[in-house]
Amino acid sequence: METNAMQGLVLAGGRSKRMGRDKASLSMNGKALVTHVVELTKQVCSQVFISLRPGQEDALKTALGGAMPIRDQYGEIGPLGGILSALNAYPDTPWLVLAVDLPHLDRHTLEYLIMHRDSGKPFTAYRGRDDLPEPLCAIYEPQSRAILMDHFNNTRSLSPRKIFIEERAHLLSPPNPGALTNVNTPEEFEEALKK
Repeated sequence: METNAMQGLVLAGGRSKRMGRDKASLSMNGKALVTHVVELTKQVCSQVFISLRPGQEDALKTALGGAMPIRDQYGEIGPLGGILSALNAYPDTPWLVLAVDLPHLDRHTLEYLIMHRDSGKPFTAYRGRDDLPEPLCAIYEPQSRAILMDHFNNTRSLSPRKIFIEERAHLLSPPNPGALTNVNTPEEFEEALKK
């Protein structure tokens, strides 16, 4: 199920401080996490981009799987910088935004999100285990750019989750909640490897 008008963005530019090394280069089943997420995104989006911090592209070149890099124009403000950079580059199309640290992400989870999106709302996301929005497996409609820029320019919240709560994102129950489990620490990664 390809959604021709939708772009995919894989967020891989984080510093991974809790992990102690770049999460994008972690390997599961002989494949880098970034490759896994890029390949899935390619199955449902017309084009796939990857958000990188300066100096990261050379280290990940072989794992990018043909995804086009988008350099974060906002510095160290977290995922919002990569998302805004993508929305600035292509402001007229919706974006499927995914974190790189989702080792159990599957195609059905992405297809379900796309099929049940509400394009009249700026954001469509899954509810996480804590019943809060999961903004790093979500759809950002073109109208979301103005909202995110307002938060950025007025030094309101830079947390995508807090923005989703404040702006009342369209929320869905995930068909496979385990697909949204991310890995932030070496222990969480080891647990993911066991599964």
